Amino acid sequence: MYYNINLTPPAMTHWTTTAMTHRIALLICGVLYTTCAFGETRTATPVSDITVQPGFKVELLRSAQDGESSWISMSFDNKGNIILGLDDVGVGHLDISTEGDEIPFKRINNSFKHCRGVLYAHESIYVSATNSQGFYRLQDTTGDGTFDKEELLLPLEYKSRFGHGMNQITLGPDNQIYLICGNDVVMPAEIAKTSTYRNAQKDWLLPNPHDAGHDDRVGYILRMDPEGKSFHVIAGGLRNQVDLAFNADKEMFTFDADMEWDVGQPWYRPTRINHIVPGGEYGWRWGTGKWPTYYPDSLPSTLDLGLGSPTGLVSGHTLDWPKRFQQGMYAADWQNGRILLVDLIPVGASYGGEYELFLEGAPLNICDMEVGADGNLYFITGGRGSQSGLYRVTVDPSTEPTSIGPKIHRTSVFIGKHERNRRQLYDSYQERVGSTSDLEAWPVLGRDDRWLRFSAMKAVERQPFEYWQDKVLDDDNPLRCGTGLIALCRVGVPEHQPHVFYALQRFDLTKLPLKQQLIMLRAYQLCFIRLGKPSDKQTEFAIAAISPLFPSKHESINHMAGELLVYLKMPGIVESSIPLLNEVSTQYQQLRIARMLMHVQEGWTDNSKAAFLNWLLRSRAMIGGHQLRERLTNIRADFYEILTDDDKSAHAELIEKIDQPIESGDLTTNRPFVQQWKMGDLIKDISVFSS
Repeated sequence: MYYNINLTPPAMTHWTTTAMTHRIALLICGVLYTTCAFGETRTATPVSDITVQPGFKVELLRSAQDGESSWISMSFDNKGNIILGLDDVGVGHLDISTEGDEIPFKRINNSFKHCRGVLYAHESIYVSATNSQGFYRLQDTTGDGTFDKEELLLPLEYKSRFGHGMNQITLGPDNQIYLICGNDVVMPAEIAKTSTYRNAQKDWLLPNPHDAGHDDRVGYILRMDPEGKSFHVIAGGLRNQVDLAFNADKEMFTFDADMEWDVGQPWYRPTRINHIVPGGEYGWRWGTGKWPTYYPDSLPSTLDLGLGSPTGLVSGHTLDWPKRFQQGMYAADWQNGRILLVDLIPVGASYGGEYELFLEGAPLNICDMEVGADGNLYFITGGRGSQSGLYRVTVDPSTEPTSIGPKIHRTSVFIGKHERNRRQLYDSYQERVGSTSDLEAWPVLGRDDRWLRFSAMKAVERQPFEYWQDKVLDDDNPLRCGTGLIALCRVGVPEHQPHVFYALQRFDLTKLPLKQQLIMLRAYQLCFIRLGKPSDKQTEFAIAAISPLFPSKHESINHMAGELLVYLKMPGIVESSIPLLNEVSTQYQQLRIARMLMHVQEGWTDNSKAAFLNWLLRSRAMIGGHQLRERLTNIRADFYEILTDDDKSAHAELIEKIDQPIESGDLTTNRPFVQQWKMGDLIKDISVFSS
C-alpha cells in the first residue's frame, strides 16, 4: 500500500510483525545474492526484490563485476552513455548504446580518489573527488574519446569527521555548474567574501562548552562558470546534502541528511527537502548548536522525511512519463533502499510538500539517479564498497497507475508563481551593491510571508547600511523593524549597539503576536552576540522587557526568552525555570531548559538543587539516539560543578542512584513487546526467497 504523508511524518517508522520479518529476510537474502566466490559473476539486487508503484517496471541493466569498483555517482554524456564516479579510485564509463547483452565498462581515469560527483557538460567531465581534495575537469582535446587533459579547477580542503565531503554536481538552467559540499569541506574564505551566503557565524548566545573544539564548517552549495574562473557560495547552513535538482520553475532543491544520534533531542533535524534560495541560511551548526526552525534569520525545511540517508535527487519534469509523475521530485534514500515521490505544493513565495513511496527494495543502496535521453529514470546502487548495479525504471503499459497526487487549486499555482517572481527579484538584488533603488525591498520586511521577508532582508543587508540604518531604527512597524534590526545586527558595527537596543525597547513584547515576539527576541540575541554586551542599565531594561514572557506555553519562547534571561543573569531565573522540567513538559523542552540552566552558577536554592537532581534521576528513562546519554552525562557533570561539597553530602543517596549504570530495564517505552526474535524464527521466510 502506498502512503501519502502530509508535511511532517513521525520520527520513526513502526513495522508490523509480518512486515519486519519479511524485511529482515529480504536483507539477509540480498547479502546472499551479492556474495560470490572470486571470479564468479556478481549480481546486484534482482528486480524480484524491488517493489515499484503500479504503472511502472524496473530493469537491472548491469551489475558491477570484479575490478569495476562500487559506483557512487553518475551522469549521462552527449551520446547517451553513462559516466560513473567510482568509490575507490577513478571514473568509469558504461556504453549503454552498444548492441548486445553485455554493457561494456571501462575506466577513463585512474587517479581521482572517491568520486562522489560526476557531470558531463560543456564537452567536459567535471569530477568531485573528495579524497583528492579537489574539483576537477577532464577534457578530450584530440577528439578520440580519450579524456587526456586533467585540470584542477578548485582545491577544496576536506577535514573528515563523518565523511561529509564534496558530493554531487549539477548543471543549472543558467548553464552554470553547481557543486554540493558537505560539512567536512572548508569553505574557501576568498570566495565567501563575495558570495550571497556570507558573514555566517555560529550566533550562539549561550555556547555549550561541550561543543567546543569544532570549527564553524557547514554544508554549502557552490556555483561556478564552466571554465572554473569564478566561484560563488549560493547558500549554506546545511549538513550533508548529497544532490540538488531544479524543478520546472527553475527553483533549486536539495535533500539534506539528519544526525540520527540526535533523535529524541531538541537539536535533532530530520532528513529534509530544502528549497534553496540565494543567501539562504538553513541553520545547521555543530553539536547542540543547531538552530531551531523558528530562528527568523534562517529558513525552514520544505518537507521533513524522518530517518534516512539522502543521496540522489531529480526533478520529474524531464521524464517522458504520465503527467502526474512529471510534477514531483524523486528523492533516493540509501539507508532505507527506497525512492520517494515528493510533490511540491506552492505556498506563498516557496513550497510545502507531501510524499509517497515510489520504489523500494532490500537491499537497494541507491547512490544516484538521472533522467536518460529516453525520458526514463536510471539509478545506480553502491557505496562503501558494496555491490553496484545499474537500473532503469520505465512505464509498464500492462498496469494502471494508482497514484493521484495532491489537488492544487489553480489560484494557488497563480499566486505562488507571482510571489516567487517577487522573491526572485529581491534575490537578484544580493548581487547588486550600492543602488538606493534597491531599497524598494524595504516594505517587504513587514510581509507575513517568511520567504519574501528573508529575501528582502538579504537584499537590504547587501546594501551599505548608511542607506537604510535610519529607516530601521525609526520604523514603528514591529515586523518590519524587527526584521530590519536583525539585518543591522548582522552587518553593523559595535557603534550600532545602543541604537539597536533603544529601537527594541520601543516595543512592548507582551502585546505582540508569537511570530513578532520571536523576531524581537532574536534581534535582542544578535544585538548582544554581534554588536556587544549590554551595559548594566541595558541589562536592567532588557530583563524588564523580556521577563514577562517567561515562562510561556510556547516552547520556542521558553527557549529564546529563557536563554536571554540566563545571559542577562536575571535574579530568580532558576526558580522560574524548574517547573518546566516536570513530566508534563516534552522531552525536547526539558533538555533545552536543563542545558540552559548549566550556565547559571548562582541563585540555586536547596529546593531547586533537589528538584534538578530528581530531574536527573528521571532523565535516565529518556529514549533517543546514540548521543542522548552523552548529552545527559554532560549536563550531570556540569551540575555537579555547581553543587558544593555540603550539597553532595546532603544528597549523597540520590546522587548515587543517578550515577548508577543504566540497565536496559531502566528505560521505559510505550511500545508493546511482541517477540524475542531469534534467527531460527526467520529460516522459514528465508527459504521462501532462496528457493
